[in-house]
Amino acid sequence: MYLDKHNKYLDNAISIRKLVLPNEERQVVNRNHRFLKGPIPFPYLLKASKLPGRALHVFIAIWFLHGVTKNKTFSLKNSLLREFGVQRHAGYRALKELEKAALISVVRCQGRNPRVTINCDNKTIGAR
Repeated sequence: MYLDKHNKYLDNAISIRKLVLPNEERQVVNRNHRFLKGPIPFPYLLKASKLPGRALHVFIAIWFLHGVTKNKTFSLKNSLLREFGVQRHAGYRALKELEKAALISVVRCQGRNPRVTINCDNKTIGAR
């Protein structure tokens, strides 16, 4: 005998409403109110803008993390790069270009996010 639970058309009548938990709501609000902390040294910005590929995108993502962590050294996550529209392999290539331009230094470990250090003196960044 045919059972109703196998009828795919019966579920169409059920209304679906997404449940938003309070902590998810805060995350969305925080994500919408993020900003890039400056000042960004103009010579570094010019140097990064002349590099090929997504190097400028990655540089801005790195500077965003610098403002969030208030530190020169941090881990660069692929999820942040995806928010800036950078795919994983393009991010690898951009890190190599930024490293060649001496804007950053990178420590890579297999299976981990790369540790990025911004190469600049305290005079150009300013006291934080």
